[in-house]
Amino acid sequence: MSPSVSFHNIKQIKDESTPQAAKDLWDKYIASAAQESRVVPSELKAPLETEYNTPKKTNGPIANNVYAPRLYSDRDLSSVLEGVKDVVHQAEIYHGNCHESQWVSKVVTPIMSQIQKLRSSVLGGRGISDMNIATVKIAPSVLFPTSLVNTFRDGNKKVDYALALKLTSDEDLVLKSAVKKYRLPGGASINQTQSDWTAFVPMFTPVEVKVDGSDPLIQLGIWVSAEVEKRYLEAYTFDLPFPAIAVSNHQWDFWIAYAEELSVKQQQGGKSYRVRFLGPIDMGHTRNATGVFRILHVLKAIVRWGLEVYEPDFMENVFQRYSED
Repeated sequence: MSPSVSFHNIKQIKDESTPQAAKDLWDKYIASAAQESRVVPSELKAPLETEYNTPKKTNGPIANNVYAPRLYSDRDLSSVLEGVKDVVHQAEIYHGNCHESQWVSKVVTPIMSQIQKLRSSVLGGRGISDMNIATVKIAPSVLFPTSLVNTFRDGNKKVDYALALKLTSDEDLVLKSAVKKYRLPGGASINQTQSDWTAFVPMFTPVEVKVDGSDPLIQLGIWVSAEVEKRYLEAYTFDLPFPAIAVSNHQWDFWIAYAEELSVKQQQGGKSYRVRFLGPIDMGHTRNATGVFRILHVLKAIVRWGLEVYEPDFMENVFQRYSED
């Protein structure tokens, strides 16, 4: 039987029953980033005004009150400028006139790839990967939330993208060698996949993209449910939340998911936990440059959480669990 998956307004983040780690993700990282209006680097004001503040531009102009200094390091400014211009241009060309895979490659990928380029603006010693995982299946089948999938027409499709930690070659070798010694109920991997290039990658934020009007939350719910089941079967904790990003055409929304253990009475013969999503949190859009800068601003906050909270938790509760045996 699949776990209960439900979606609720982000206002419930303040409820007493919401886990503290989910509240911390919101309070310490996402809230200020998502609510910040000054997201465009003032160092780029001149070239941005030249590019967008003209009568011929339908995706401008950029308002004066959205600029702020020192949002990015000097070495990252030129990369950010060219990246944002490219995304706005591609989004204008392809919106309403492309398949989902084209929107991913032309619009979503350039945004996600910016994260790897912003090493001096956001990243610490650990690198971050942006992974196109549209072809990767949930595996093994014991993790698959069958009743959820059967409910929806496109429920067997997985998520499109993920943010992940980059392990060193030594860490990767140690983890693979150690995990493969076990007959784990959730499969020989550290996540809900068994593909050779994803099974030992610590992914911490899935991204699902839709351009046809269907709901990206369906796939996100299935994906997170499978990850929770993996943790449940192998006795990991449910301490950390599950960040997730839903992209619907131009619009990007952030969701905070978490697993909640249930009492025997609440289970009613089903799973001993349920999955709750809180959102949507407006991350920005790709209609103009300001919207893309907003997306990048929130992505930087998500990555900071990944490096400051998820990474130490992963190293303590997953990596050391196997590497010390």
